[in-house]
Amino acid sequence: MSAGSNPALSAITLGAVSRSIFFLAVALLGGACKVSRTLELTSTPPGAEVRLDDESVGRTPVKVPFEHYGTRRVTFYLSGYRTVSKQIELAPRWYARFPLDLVTEVLLPLGLSDRRHYHEELVPGEEVLSLPSLRSVIERAAVLREGGPEGPRALPEPGPAVVPSTPPAAEEPAPDPEPKA
Repeated sequence: MSAGSNPALSAITLGAVSRSIFFLAVALLGGACKVSRTLELTSTPPGAEVRLDDESVGRTPVKVPFEHYGTRRVTFYLSGYRTVSKQIELAPRWYARFPLDLVTEVLLPLGLSDRRHYHEELVPGEEVLSLPSLRSVIERAAVLREGGPEGPRALPEPGPAVVPSTPPAAEEPAPDPEPKA
């Protein structure tokens, strides 16, 4: 007797197949996104407090897991050294770009790892505060204005204002080249 001629046996076989497909789908989705992404931040000298996107993540050397690619702001603080704050770009590897990421992270989770390293040489000295120049502020405002609904792509870094260390001397009038008659 075949499964096609017996409706009860057909229903049991169909139920077992659908359960198998369901468990296979759950196993595939449960194992998805097996890519481990780590950003290792170091400094010379070690022991600097690190802030990643204005959130404290520890002291150097530190390893921070991350999920998303893009531009991140990294700031290093250490007493007796100048504070350093920079934007770094975490660009996706070839296997993390659409549509390949659907295959490498969801359909066939291969357990790939993406390890990034960023090192900063800290400069001894006291923090020097500077005000941005008016031209720098106007340029950044123009970029923000023209950015549209999704915002600006990249803001120019604020340029420091030049502050003279000594006040300028009073200018003397230049001598008249021709005597008056």
